[in-house]
Amino acid sequence: MDMTHMVLDAAITEVASLRGVLKRNQSNQIQSTDELSLLKATSLAWFNNHRKSLVASVGDEGVLVIDGNYAELLRMSDHRPSRGKCDTILKTLKGQLSGVRTKSVILTAGTTQLKSPDQPPDFSALINDKAMQVILAERWRECSSCITANASLAATVMMGGLLEGLLLARVHRETDKTKVFKATTAPKNKSTSKALPLTDWTLKNYIDVAHELKWISQPARDLGAVLRDYRNYIHPEKQRAQGLSFRVEDVSMFWEVAKGICRQLIAGAGMT
Repeated sequence: MDMTHMVLDAAITEVASLRGVLKRNQSNQIQSTDELSLLKATSLAWFNNHRKSLVASVGDEGVLVIDGNYAELLRMSDHRPSRGKCDTILKTLKGQLSGVRTKSVILTAGTTQLKSPDQPPDFSALINDKAMQVILAERWRECSSCITANASLAATVMMGGLLEGLLLARVHRETDKTKVFKATTAPKNKSTSKALPLTDWTLKNYIDVAHELKWISQPARDLGAVLRDYRNYIHPEKQRAQGLSFRVEDVSMFWEVAKGICRQLIAGAGMT
């Protein structure tokens, strides 16, 4: 783990710890000297330590929104702030820090990856249906076109849909799907503990099960999870709250990740 990830992990841990402390007291306002001191210490740790270590790798723009929330916490530490408002800011901060960390993971991974061809692969090893092969090839080309057109968010959403379609196709290749539904990472019904039908699975579920069944590698699983998280920024409020932007160079790296996972699935299916 590099220094950037270590610093972000430390900041996330501090925010989570502070939220836990503040939740122990049910009063509407924070009045305890100890709680106010912890609020101030957490904020100052960001400005005096963490921020300086991060700016070199993610730039000032990467931490600008985060700065604003820490500054607000620092200001509130000199008063008797609302416990609920503090918790809301801390929850937002945790999401923002996690967002910077996931982007850092993608960019770090990208430094060791070579650009792969944008032409669609042969999907026939994975899917017998000719019409579906054509649809997937069109989706593949559309992902590439979105990146070329700087439509970064649209490209990310398209990638998630393409991956989900291919992972579902890999499931359907199994004549006996028992091992799929018995996988420990398969989503379960809380009341019956039985696996949910495939129609209720999310991209996260497909990625986790695919890794458990050794259809994709550990790095592919980890990077696929990052892509999945970024796809969720299709919701404007989530993107606003976490202060993240989509740059074409970032999404180009997501595309390399998505293509790599797709090719792992196709190659694995061809050996079954």
